Amino acid sequence: MLKVNITEGKRDFTKIIQSLEKRGKEIIVTKRGEPVAVIISYEQFKNLKRLSDWVNMVEIAEKMKRKGLKAKDLYEASRKELEERCKLL
Repeated sequence: MLKVNITEGKRDFTKIIQSLEKRGKEIIVTKRGEPVAVIISYEQFKNLKRLSDWVNMVEIAEKMKRKGLKAKDLYEASRKELEERCKLL
């Protein structure tokens, strides 16, 4: 895992990005020796976003289940409300 401090990051940004593209591993940015940020590839970002979205969907499904709601019922209620709004236009 590559670590760079903020000063190096400013000075060598292009080289850091090229290194990221070649290595495919995250780069930790430090300030006074402490990690403050991480630079990741766009592909890694997309994967993290998909994972985050999945976790959110699971959490929503669990909340719905605890409240006794079914996805089909929620869909039908949402559709009905949308249809009603369209009639007002």
